[in-house]
Amino acid sequence: MKVHPLSTFLLAGLSSVAQQVNGEVVTIHGSGTTNPSKCIWHIMSLFMERSLVATRLTYRAVGSSTGQMEFLGVNNTDENSGEDPFQHVPHTHFGAGDIPVPSAAYKALNDATNEGESNMLHLPFALSSISFFHSIPGIPDNDKGLKLNSCLLARIFDGKITRWDDPEILALNVSRGGHLKEVASRTNSGIYVARRVHGSSSTASVTKYLHEACKNEWPKSKVGSELGAKGLDEWHVRTKPCEGSGGMTECLKNNPGAIGYLDSGHGWSEGLAEVNLQNKDEYFLTSRYARDNGGITSAASFAMTPLRTDSDWGNVHYINKDGMNTWPIVVMSYVYLRKDINLFVDDHVTRGLLKLFLESLYDDDYFGKCTDLGFSKPPKNIIDMAKDGLNNYDDNQGLQWTFPVDFGQENMWSFESKDKTRKIEGAGKYVVSGKRQSLNGLTIEQIAGKETELESYIRSLATEMALEMKVLNTLEHEGNNAGKVQAALVLGALSFTLWMCVFVGWLLQRFLYGKKGHYQVPS
Repeated sequence: MKVHPLSTFLLAGLSSVAQQVNGEVVTIHGSGTTNPSKCIWHIMSLFMERSLVATRLTYRAVGSSTGQMEFLGVNNTDENSGEDPFQHVPHTHFGAGDIPVPSAAYKALNDATNEGESNMLHLPFALSSISFFHSIPGIPDNDKGLKLNSCLLARIFDGKITRWDDPEILALNVSRGGHLKEVASRTNSGIYVARRVHGSSSTASVTKYLHEACKNEWPKSKVGSELGAKGLDEWHVRTKPCEGSGGMTECLKNNPGAIGYLDSGHGWSEGLAEVNLQNKDEYFLTSRYARDNGGITSAASFAMTPLRTDSDWGNVHYINKDGMNTWPIVVMSYVYLRKDINLFVDDHVTRGLLKLFLESLYDDDYFGKCTDLGFSKPPKNIIDMAKDGLNNYDDNQGLQWTFPVDFGQENMWSFESKDKTRKIEGAGKYVVSGKRQSLNGLTIEQIAGKETELESYIRSLATEMALEMKVLNTLEHEGNNAGKVQAALVLGALSFTLWMCVFVGWLLQRFLYGKKGHYQVPS
């Protein structure tokens, strides 16, 4: 297999991915945040399905901090090469994270690689939310569920409130007092408080929220992606470590009366019960309600952001912003990209595929399905800024794509949409065509997004079953045998339908979303 030679700056491990296209595979790879990983994988799968030449696009969901580390590539040089040991050589084509690259790291990259001038872009591409979830039996997952404000949450995570029947919690949840007292009586060890281990953008976001919204209870020394690291205070000893979003899910499911936090979309798909959180305008709401009423995008509208993608974004956040429907813990997912990309991907075909992939993050034909996974598009002004950053070649902001003269110095890769045929051109070697699909891809597209509809249907059936149970109990007390038989038949039919829906939900999760089938019936 003939591999195009790389520059001396490129890692040996990266050299196998930049290949000339003469029957070989064109490969793009990145790493970073787990939050939008399904969105990224979905778009990558469309590229591989719709490309004429063989393409391989991969993304490792390893967390924002690791994604930044692998993108920055500090000290990533061969000790025998004679190169500056503080050279920044990326391990990947792009990084991704739900937090901006810290200002100090941004400056160090620029100083080491571009004489202090900006040498990277932040490309904002998706908005999502972080939520608190609980596993208190009997409390529903809707606007009538558990209510908590920032100061109560701060005291819970700091070990000052240890029981669900604490007077302050009961005062805020009068109609749920019975459930709270019952779970408190069954959990002698108190509230099971779950938190993430290692560097996590969700930890950075919730600790930032607790500080911004309740400074008296949550000091700045407890704000960061990994408490206990880099001079930050430790978590309270009562908190329980859970690794990754999957680990947090298991901590919540396996411990009745637990509370923890993770990205909202993950919690929704797992059927976890969400806390109604108080926002800056003192309204209680869930992240699902906020998303459906523009409350995720509005957080970005209130945030102060730079005017250029190559600026320092280190102090930008979307936490505790104004607005009646605004969710208080919103995160922006960014792609991190080096401006001197031509040094690390010296094959113009691979660079072209990378550029087209990044453009797809702002194309509804590709990003559209990501909204079914709980993501929202950034405001138009931010999208326009990101597109400018991708396509500016002539000024200092622009990326060094340096496409060859025989392609008019333009990207050889392009799109053909599903709705508009490009006759002859659409059959070109470097066209990613929406007209080109596989049966597997078509099937996934048809059923993607049905999970939310299925969950709603299951909840309605569960409600009907609960009503039938009440009727059955009433008839039993009254001795009405005929009515009991009729109610039992209805209950049996509902039960059969419900479990068939659960089975279909398991299939969706197992084969569409690639997860274990542990679909839960909502209580």
